Amino acid sequence: MPVILICLLLVYAGLSGFVWFYHKKQAAGAEYPIRVELAVLGVALLAHGAALMVPVFQDKVLITGFGYSVSLIAWLMLMMYCLGSFFYCLRGLQLLLYPCAAFVLLLGLVFPGKFIGYQINDLPFMLHVGTSMLAYGLFGIVTLFAVLILLLNRSLHKRRFSSLVSFLPSLLSLEKLMFQGMLAGFVLLTYSVVSGTFFAESVFGKPVTLTHKTVFGILSWLIYGGLLLKHGMTAWRGKKAAVWTIVGFISLMLAYVGSKFVLEVVLKK
Repeated sequence: MPVILICLLLVYAGLSGFVWFYHKKQAAGAEYPIRVELAVLGVALLAHGAALMVPVFQDKVLITGFGYSVSLIAWLMLMMYCLGSFFYCLRGLQLLLYPCAAFVLLLGLVFPGKFIGYQINDLPFMLHVGTSMLAYGLFGIVTLFAVLILLLNRSLHKRRFSSLVSFLPSLLSLEKLMFQGMLAGFVLLTYSVVSGTFFAESVFGKPVTLTHKTVFGILSWLIYGGLLLKHGMTAWRGKKAAVWTIVGFISLMLAYVGSKFVLEVVLKK
């Protein structure tokens, strides 16, 4: 598996260079070859998915180590981008997505953590983990949109033409995609928080305990819920909304991935 992941890391790094090269040429009127990019990404995703799923089906256990978890989240984000590209204009997202995917795979290879397996026939637990991972992937994409909004806002306020402005969709399009993704992620996160908090005994086999994971999970849910409520009531958007979106994702990271990194890599528990 590490050999496959190293190859995938190189592919994602290569795609990152490919996108940035055409992003710089966009100002000269070069047409971006999206079909070439998606074809390469599709093959890489098949290999990446096989590397993640084969051990699960062979041993009939769900692996939850730090390295495996971050690799799975990266795969979900890339898969969402690949499928979403057929329905939405997601051009520009790759500028951040591919470097992030390459970095996350490198992080997982350097710090694999402790590989713990859970039986996949435990339906409540599998639903909880599945919705949590999907929420992570969606909010990861949403956060990248928020970063792009901040970058585009900065360029527009300085009133200077840049290759970034010509390559990205309009600011309104980015904000619309950010809130649409946030709404879908919030639905998944709601199930994850409710199942992990109020039905903890049936999901984990023990009553809920007040841990930093629970606190940060609920905090991120409140942040995203507040963002969606304010946007729905007042059409709130712009720089502050993007900043709070990033804050929500940091809280979400601290709830699961951050805690796994501390426990498995730093404390080696």
